Amino acid sequence: MPAKRPAWSLELQQLREGLGLSRPALAEKLGIPPNTIRRYEDGTRRPPEERLMRLLDELKATGTCARGILVAAGYRPAPTLFPNWRYPNYFYSVDDLPAVVERVPWPEFVLDNNIELIAANSAAAAVWRVDLAKELAHRTRPQMNLISVASDHHFADRVVNWDEVVATIIAVFKAQPRNPESLDEPSSYFDAVISEFTKGDPAFLQRLFTVWEATPPMQPKCRWDYRVAWRDPDFGEMRFHCLVSTASEPDGLAFSDWHPVDAETWTVLERVKGRARGRRARG
Repeated sequence: MPAKRPAWSLELQQLREGLGLSRPALAEKLGIPPNTIRRYEDGTRRPPEERLMRLLDELKATGTCARGILVAAGYRPAPTLFPNWRYPNYFYSVDDLPAVVERVPWPEFVLDNNIELIAANSAAAAVWRVDLAKELAHRTRPQMNLISVASDHHFADRVVNWDEVVATIIAVFKAQPRNPESLDEPSSYFDAVISEFTKGDPAFLQRLFTVWEATPPMQPKCRWDYRVAWRDPDFGEMRFHCLVSTASEPDGLAFSDWHPVDAETWTVLERVKGRARGRRARG
């Protein structure tokens, strides 16, 4: 009985035929004999990894298809379409971030893998009513962590869905791949964060413990989302659907975009931004 044809070899043939490309034409592009293509496609010969990558590139296999073929042929899939060694500017650097976040009209800021605030645009500063340049210049790393400010009435009284937002942050901490955090045995860093949290209203401490116990680790994803309902004391409530997406995987940086979910929120946001512009104009 003849050996079963490997699935990856059939997929190579289907990719070629889907382009209406003959074996001789493909072989000429790759600089190899047509018979070699035939042997790859009938599974009697496995192409070397580098040649298989060239073949997949020539046939413009989708990322999903290419990964499947590479794995089925016994090779490791390429880790990314744009490896950092070939595209050094593919990810955003810390120096890029202040200008990048200012391009959008909604609140946008950048967090690192410890959920520390790294950069934020003027819309975020207007909503939060803080001088971010001053905060970034004078606060310690634990003080810039979102957990550390969650017990501060400046923020806690404005976040309508406080428990939900804090649960999202906790889920991220619990899911950290190399060192998941625990309240029983926190890392030195997380211990400093909790210490900052306790400097706020102690009434929030039990709420933090309750949310911590009820919150499972987040399933790591390249993009995740959460909701924020924010009450401005002058203009009313704003509702945001917040999307978190990668800014730099090597550096652990991610954009957090607070997208207004309705016209009312946009109206309030514009008033909030106008108030901030007026304050800056008055010096």
